Amino acid sequence: PTPKSKSAARPLLSLSAFQPIERDFAFVVDSDIDAAKIVQAACGAEKVLIDDVRVFDLFEGPSLGEGKKSLAITVVLQPTEKTLTDEEIEGITQKVVQSVEKVTGGVLRS
Repeated sequence: PTPKSKSAARPLLSLSAFQPIERDFAFVVDSDIDAAKIVQAACGAEKVLIDDVRVFDLFEGPSLGEGKKSLAITVVLQPTEKTLTDEEIEGITQKVVQSVEKVTGGVLRS
């Protein structure tokens, strides 16, 4: 058999003509909940438009209650077909909140 060709070339970069949208969320969860679980839940809320989810803050303190921590994430939405309306963005943010709350049992920090 002939060997498979191995190329060092990367796939072509695909850029969107639309600006990404970032939204920050902070969730109060049990201290044993992994940040990866929150990231995974947020990513799964809207697989087409959510391009990236990053943790940017961890807070633990008596104001949250015993055994609780606050994890803050940034969700990056990348539209590919059109500019998103405020209503569409709000709908996606609600999906993110519901997904994280369902998976982790946490609540959105106010």
